Amino acid sequence: MAIASTPTPPQEQANESTVSPEVGTAPVAGGTGGGPDPTQLATLQRFLAQLLELQCSLVMGAAGVTFLGPTPNRMGGIAAQYTLPAMAQQLPGTDLLDPSVIQRMEKIALAACASGGVGGDLAGAAETLSVQRSRTMYGDEVRFRALGVPLIADGRVEGACVVLVRERAGWIDEPALRMLALANARFEAFLWQRQCLTQTEQKLMLREALELLDAAQQGGSAPAMAAILAHELKRRFNCTRVSIGLVQRDFIRLTAVSGSDDIDRNAPAAQTIEAAMEECAAQDVEVVFPSTAATESDPALRRVTRAHEQLSRSFGPAAILSLPLRVEGDLVGVALLERDAGDPFPFAAAALLRLVAETIGPALWTRRLADRGIWEVTKDRAGHFAREMVGPRHTGAKIIGGLLLAALIAAAAIPIPSRVSAPAEVKAAAARTISPAFGGFLSAVHVKPGQVVTAGQPLAEMDATDLQLQLAQARGELTSDRTQHDEALNKNDMGRAAQFNAEMHKTQATIDLLTDSIGRAVMRSPVDGIVGRGDLEQFVRARVEPNQPLFEVVTTANITVAYVEERDIHRVKDGQMGRFVSKALPGEKLSVAVARITPVAEPHDGVNAYQVELRLEGTGNAQTRDSMRPGMTGTVKLEDGWTTTLTAIMRPLIDEARLRLWW
Repeated sequence: MAIASTPTPPQEQANESTVSPEVGTAPVAGGTGGGPDPTQLATLQRFLAQLLELQCSLVMGAAGVTFLGPTPNRMGGIAAQYTLPAMAQQLPGTDLLDPSVIQRMEKIALAACASGGVGGDLAGAAETLSVQRSRTMYGDEVRFRALGVPLIADGRVEGACVVLVRERAGWIDEPALRMLALANARFEAFLWQRQCLTQTEQKLMLREALELLDAAQQGGSAPAMAAILAHELKRRFNCTRVSIGLVQRDFIRLTAVSGSDDIDRNAPAAQTIEAAMEECAAQDVEVVFPSTAATESDPALRRVTRAHEQLSRSFGPAAILSLPLRVEGDLVGVALLERDAGDPFPFAAAALLRLVAETIGPALWTRRLADRGIWEVTKDRAGHFAREMVGPRHTGAKIIGGLLLAALIAAAAIPIPSRVSAPAEVKAAAARTISPAFGGFLSAVHVKPGQVVTAGQPLAEMDATDLQLQLAQARGELTSDRTQHDEALNKNDMGRAAQFNAEMHKTQATIDLLTDSIGRAVMRSPVDGIVGRGDLEQFVRARVEPNQPLFEVVTTANITVAYVEERDIHRVKDGQMGRFVSKALPGEKLSVAVARITPVAEPHDGVNAYQVELRLEGTGNAQTRDSMRPGMTGTVKLEDGWTTTLTAIMRPLIDEARLRLWW
């Protein structure tokens, strides 16, 4: 019997079907957990070889080959092959399973797999093959009947067995194919048996890991838990010594050794053990010493074992297995197990110990975190933060954080001008409202809004006809009262004379009032300026009342009034300089100075504000000043020394906090 393997071309690997995962897929000791289990592979190969031997005995076959892992275009690798020992004597010099014969048998196996895939009464394929008896050009040929039957497990074709039977008279393929198919049924039974054994082993491994973890919980601290785990691992796995080390400041420090309560880290043995642990931690994978044939044959499974070799040579000889302890993918420690050199760790033990390492790693790390005090927690957090800041990960976040930190430092250190900002409004320096002197009809209007007027210039006239008639009537009454007053004096009637004297004074007052009103029938501008309001053309011949304002005359000189909130009024002083920008001309700035501050605050746009009167300073832009009109709004910023951006942003928040949190 010979065992061989046929590699599958890369272009066909994506389509090939493999054996059920229950067979030959356990991780390799010292690997990362993704390789096949050599023990289970050997078991599978032995079974397939025995199956070929059984099939050959059933149909009197001469040789057979088992292929596993078929693809749509070709078979997978050769799992086993068998040649009847008696054939060497019957057919001397004949190689029944030379490469050319195996290649033809592979085609038959592929046809058998295809027939098994589509179903039918009998799945299989048969073909006649000729094999030369000697290597000479004119050697005789022996004819064989090649019978191929698929290997089926759980309704899926996993491969095929092809058996060579010497052709003879009266041979019928169907009975032989049926016998081979019945023999192949043992393949599925074998797989189910291996699956049950694997599940049982996994349950035992899980129970062992849980028992270890439960025993370790009795430790009151991380070193005590590590000591218990080291003792239990030594007892359960027949080790001579078990050591556990945990990561401390990016180094592995020996934490517990089985059979030792006090560890001298300066001792040569402790330093050598820590060096072996560092070697395992640097590779972050299980390390087995001495290396096995499987690990040496596969470059992906080879490990650096210099420190392990030094440990074995100095304090042995010993077989060593070191396993990394991880928490969420991060290395937290190493467990190092030593045995006698003649009793190396079997594959099953390595798989179990890997599960144990994955279980006790988080438990040890959690207990170690719980043992820390406030100072250790603070120190670890600071160290972790520092390592994250200078480490290679999260580069984008670090760049953004660095920029934000630089911006914060700049905002706190770079001085900028401090300004008091407030809304402002342009107003006329003086404004006069003109109303009629008496109620009546408007007879004429002489000006329009926007027209420049001088002091005393007529603006409009009232119809004074009714007043003149009343004045004439009053004068007549005055003459009558004077006559009657004189007659009473002549008659020496002093009472009547006094009565008429009073009537004369009353009538004279009426005459004076009417004369004054008639004199004010013409409304005149009280100041030089511009007519702001007073488009009264539509009111001519209409009645107006004394309480009805008709005109507003404003002076050509303007003033700017800022409305400073009470929060900032303490930062405003007389003579303080600033700049004013209006919404009408946002690109033009006018220099202003504080002229007057009103002593009483008034509501303005929902806030309590003080009116600050501003005057223009310097010549500035004459065109900009002349373009200012009463009623224009804008923003004024008064200079208040120097500050920083951070202070300017935080000042309102600090003031609000002081206002709300004082006691």
